[in-house]
Amino acid sequence: MKIFNLWRKLTLKKLFLLLIVLSNILFAKSNFYINPKIGIDLVSRYEKIDDDNGNSLLGDKTKGFGGEVAIEGYKILNESIDLGLGVAYQDHSDRKHFDYTSNVDTSGVQYRSIPVYLAGRYNFLLESKTKPYLRANLGYSFNFNSSDLEEKNSVNDQTEKTAIDIDGGLYYGIGTGIEYKDYTIELMYAINQCKSSIDGSHSKDRTDYDRISLLIGYRFNF
Repeated sequence: MKIFNLWRKLTLKKLFLLLIVLSNILFAKSNFYINPKIGIDLVSRYEKIDDDNGNSLLGDKTKGFGGEVAIEGYKILNESIDLGLGVAYQDHSDRKHFDYTSNVDTSGVQYRSIPVYLAGRYNFLLESKTKPYLRANLGYSFNFNSSDLEEKNSVNDQTEKTAIDIDGGLYYGIGTGIEYKDYTIELMYAINQCKSSIDGSHSKDRTDYDRISLLIGYRFNF
């Protein structure tokens, strides 16, 4: 376990060093832009979680609001390709209650994320004010603020809560967008990988969050 934790810390340090080096290369000269944006999750789901007997403990359906605020900086490499870095704050949707047994339903084990990522964009060269493009993100998701596992008994109306630990994981996404007069609108499919465990347990379950999001932003040129 100590070796694993040390390896993870070294990996994170390498990631930050790589991002710093790339940011210096990308933004050392002019011809770059910053693209802040805000988005809402149109469709989302969590990874299902099973109990020790292999039965479904938590479902994958979500409820309520999920969205993000992000800022990305891009270097224009040529007419078609932009390469940059991004960071976002993501508030994921809540997990719907799940009928675990005839008398007990479960909920919880949800979280928030701050991904740091590389961003790439391919622009289609059209003689039009509207500029379509494809884009992709790849980075690391720092997951935090995990909620407890809640088991509610419908017979006595009591709720039992169990603390949950979560880890960070890979973050990636692909999508398409349109730019018009420096305004951008995007449709993205993205995944935050995550592993969760009951507080103090060494057993971990996948708790990934994936969604299709609509994002609106504005491009500031430098």
